[in-house]
Amino acid sequence: MNIDLPFAPPPGLTNPHVQTILSSVARKALVPQRISDFIAGTIEEIIDVADVRLVVHKNAQPHDPQAPLIMIIPGWLGSAQSSYVLSAAQYLWQQGFNVVRVNLRDHGNTAHLNSGLFHSALSHEVIELAKHLMAAVQPADGTKIPCGLIGYSLGGNFALRLARAIPDLTTLAICPAIDPYATMRQIESSFIYRNYFVTKWRKLFREKQRHFPTLYDFGPAMQLSSVASLTDYFIKYHSEFDDTETYCAAYDLSGQALAGVKAHIVAAADDPIIPAHFYQQLPDSVTVDLIDRGGHGAFLENWQLDSWVDRYCGHFFDEQLRR
Repeated sequence: MNIDLPFAPPPGLTNPHVQTILSSVARKALVPQRISDFIAGTIEEIIDVADVRLVVHKNAQPHDPQAPLIMIIPGWLGSAQSSYVLSAAQYLWQQGFNVVRVNLRDHGNTAHLNSGLFHSALSHEVIELAKHLMAAVQPADGTKIPCGLIGYSLGGNFALRLARAIPDLTTLAICPAIDPYATMRQIESSFIYRNYFVTKWRKLFREKQRHFPTLYDFGPAMQLSSVASLTDYFIKYHSEFDDTETYCAAYDLSGQALAGVKAHIVAAADDPIIPAHFYQQLPDSVTVDLIDRGGHGAFLENWQLDSWVDRYCGHFFDEQLRR
């Protein structure tokens, strides 16, 4: 499935690293300022599901409660407040969809809600959350409200796992992590991206220890300076997995892991974090729209830093949920 929506960034915005870094850094302050009214209309809710508490942010259509629902899952260490999540949510809401932004466990300043630690193989609680949100919008008269899901990067990996578990869910994964171990090694190859994720992961560890000081002492983690070493430490001392390879295999989606799963991926051929070759061996049931440029989930189409992928999402769900 290809959506006829050409992406042509202007001069100066063609470099994948410029795309990725500006999307992460420059949009952080810009997007919330632009959509302050949308943010003000958000309802935050804590949902108890699968023995954990997860936070979601909801924006409903005031005059159309039966509009299709779209859930959005951010990338690793991102949140419902991440600029790319806010931007997509506001655009889709303007297009008439009900929107729910999801925080994974420990993400988005929610480290205090659960004593257990997040890890990337924890799909059961997110599946149950999605089922809860989908059931909550179904009216009593038996009308079926269509539901969609967007996931970015690691959130895209989660989205594809949800598509496998919930076939009725119309799923769009944006630059999803397919091979977690290879993705970790790709991050390690860049000082900028490695430092970015190490800093954010250490911050989360400090927050978790502050809220649960009798359970956790992450002092040793503060001495580690790579994603690989932090992952090895985390797996050894704070998970049920034997080693990092076993952990990564638990949510690896390469090969035939997605056989028969209906989902759609949009990704950039120049993505510096998840190279395009990861998408070449997926089953035919998973369609891929590979765009020449865009960086990692950025797709900035002008110097106002608007993201082309927001419009892509709108076109995709218009076609899939309003046919």
